[in-house]
Amino acid sequence: MKSVKIILQLTAAALITLLMPNAYGEVVFSEDFESGTLGDRWERYKEDPARGDFETRPEHVHSGQKSYRLTALAFEGEEEILKGHAFKQSDAWLRTWFLPGYETVHIRWYAKFADDFDQGKNMHWFQVWACRQDDPRSVLGGAGRKPDGTDRFIANVEPYRVEGVSPPGQIRFYTYWPDMKQSPSGYYWGNHFYPEKPFTIERDRWYCFEMMVKCNEPGKKDGEQALWVDGKEVMRVEGLRWRDTENLKLNMLIAGLYVHYCERDCTYWLDDLVISTEYVGPLKTQLQ
Repeated sequence: MKSVKIILQLTAAALITLLMPNAYGEVVFSEDFESGTLGDRWERYKEDPARGDFETRPEHVHSGQKSYRLTALAFEGEEEILKGHAFKQSDAWLRTWFLPGYETVHIRWYAKFADDFDQGKNMHWFQVWACRQDDPRSVLGGAGRKPDGTDRFIANVEPYRVEGVSPPGQIRFYTYWPDMKQSPSGYYWGNHFYPEKPFTIERDRWYCFEMMVKCNEPGKKDGEQALWVDGKEVMRVEGLRWRDTENLKLNMLIAGLYVHYCERDCTYWLDDLVISTEYVGPLKTQLQ
């Protein structure tokens, strides 16, 4: 029995090493979808398997036997005019909370966009939120409204369409924070931050993404957001005043897919997600 226990312990340690090879900080959350159930770890948008479900086809699984599929379904009906813009909006997402929150988080995930993925106009994707610790759900929603330094801030990584580039396009940050600029329409839509060198996301291949968000010290502009793709840093933004109070900490992740004008089904697959307080990095391909 002792030898069996040692082997099991070594096996568990080996799996953790594979999933989180460089996570030297506190591992806040991890998900490989192998359990086949979301349990109470995730909230999801509608109980609709067409929008999100476990995937077992090997070509759509990054590691192990399962991944998770998210699909924004084609909008049926006439377009809607909301806040001066035309929409055929469609949503699919998973959401998890890590309360009360953290000063810095790294989110590492693997994703693959379907070979026919085409979001048309705009989309939103992976979002990290800082919500009020005393009433975190009170600030959900609020699109078009500027954070006031005490209620929320949001860092969102998303692909965007570029003329002459196949969808989903190139990568950027879409960010809500107190110093954001107002749009000509009078609303405060998320402001964009772009890499110095554009980075194009291709369809039908797996990428390792890692997003870092660091809170500022209240009263200072020393907050940050950064993005790595396949272990290489592609973008970093410094000098952000995310908040004016320590009551705001990073405490919620949306692994989502929101398409503004969804005229066809848009699908991607998600796997091997880790939230940590330090850099995680890509999975190791073999034990060392």
